[in-house]
Amino acid sequence: MKIVRKIMILASIFSVLIVSGCGSQKESEISKTFTEGLGQLGEIHIVSRKEGSGTRSTFAELADFQKNDEGRPDLTSPDAQIAGNAEAVMGAVENDVSAIGYVSLGALENAENIKALVINGKKAGAGEKAYPLRRTFYLAYSGKLSDAEQDFLTYIHSAGQEIVAGSYTPVAKSSSFLSGKPEGEITVGGSTSVAPLMEALAEGYMVCNPNAVITVEASDSTDGLTKAMEGTFDIGMSSRDLKDYEKELLDYEAIAEDEIAVIVNADNPLEDISLETLKRIFTGEIQSWKELNQ
Repeated sequence: MKIVRKIMILASIFSVLIVSGCGSQKESEISKTFTEGLGQLGEIHIVSRKEGSGTRSTFAELADFQKNDEGRPDLTSPDAQIAGNAEAVMGAVENDVSAIGYVSLGALENAENIKALVINGKKAGAGEKAYPLRRTFYLAYSGKLSDAEQDFLTYIHSAGQEIVAGSYTPVAKSSSFLSGKPEGEITVGGSTSVAPLMEALAEGYMVCNPNAVITVEASDSTDGLTKAMEGTFDIGMSSRDLKDYEKELLDYEAIAEDEIAVIVNADNPLEDISLETLKRIFTGEIQSWKELNQ
């Protein structure tokens, strides 16, 4: 009986070891498969915005690679593909499984074959204030506003906030708006990230005030602020914080809060990433996808 009992105990232990060994093998295979999937993507293809872009400036600042001593606006890798707007960034990522880029979260509404990465454990668009790539959209102007310009800004901060809430975070509660219907033509220009929102706000306002004509021109934040100072634009759009000298020369108002989404191709197995790793990727320190698993 003692011998039988010993045999049963040994068999039980052996069975546990087999199950445990199978579990370890399975976990190893899963890990290996993930590593191989990421490693097969090869070299990382960085897609960045052009100099002057508020999205680029804010992204570099928040990921801590803005400051440099080389006369460049930031330390973005010289090998990065440069895109003129969010649509160009998304197009590059959609067609390249090895690409990584960044865009306004609002631009992703109708995007295909793209996914946004979780940053530092926080997901863009989840309403989490702790998401690390948050920024503010601004409108800036120089001198006294015309009646139509003031009426338009009043609309943006009242009824217009309902339009803001469609894809962005409002900066004020939506409220009723009664236009004085002043006549006037308004030219708004600057950030390509703010432009889609501004076009929607302009359309909404012109329904309330058919006497106003608003034109929206997309370029970049720096151009928008510069031309607002010069008077070429009645109102400039910026998706970055104003610099000290810009604050001295312009009046400005926050109209919405936005999040910058870091995007990869939908076939990329990566799901989350840290700000530190993003910094190392976009400065060129990390150049291949397999390095992310080392």
